[in-house]
Amino acid sequence: MFFNLFTVFNPSEESYESYDWKAKIKNLLLSYCYMYLAIILSAIFLLRPLDYLVTDILGFPSIMEAIGKSSDRIATISFWFVVIIIPIIEEILFRLFLNFKKKEICLSVFFMLLLALGIRVTSDALFLLSTWVKVGISLSVVVVLYFFVIDNIKFSIRLQRSLTIVSIITFGLMHIDNLEKIYYSLLLIYPFFVLPQMLIGYFATNLRLKQGFVWGLLLHSMTNLTFFLLHKI
Repeated sequence: MFFNLFTVFNPSEESYESYDWKAKIKNLLLSYCYMYLAIILSAIFLLRPLDYLVTDILGFPSIMEAIGKSSDRIATISFWFVVIIIPIIEEILFRLFLNFKKKEICLSVFFMLLLALGIRVTSDALFLLSTWVKVGISLSVVVVLYFFVIDNIKFSIRLQRSLTIVSIITFGLMHIDNLEKIYYSLLLIYPFFVLPQMLIGYFATNLRLKQGFVWGLLLHSMTNLTFFLLHKI
């Protein structure tokens, strides 16, 4: 039987050992199928009607067309970057810390700080003084967290649940930035159009909590691979 799809609402129930390899692979594939079914249904019954509201009633350009154009850029990016590097970075940012252990929290925070400071992932950036200043600042904050802060935080079930849900929502909202042009009059509508990314985050989080970090990463990579191949056709 497929495992509980609602583990994200009770993140303390980690039971990695309760599934053998066959069951874990089955759960991964079922998560992939359920996720895409949810995405398709959300597009048909929510996003298309909302896009009609945006274009025919409010008079703005189609958000779904804008999303399609931004997605076409995937075909111009390296396969390894889309399928391997991006999933690893995003999973570390948004889901590694969800076991609420000290090392994983610090690693996630380190990447979050680098992102917030605007560090660039390019070969040229390695030779910039500003890059190493940002790395130094991030490391300093993480050291303080590791030795003086995290041990004093009690990660209650309620706090764990809240942070888990926030990570899913933030993961989705981050993808609004993929749009080339944003109309501030539509700020309350844009979050609905990243529901597919939130669904990806939801299912990846569920696998991460039930089977471990690698399984959520695999689902994310499979998803990006699908998008990559679709935009190469």
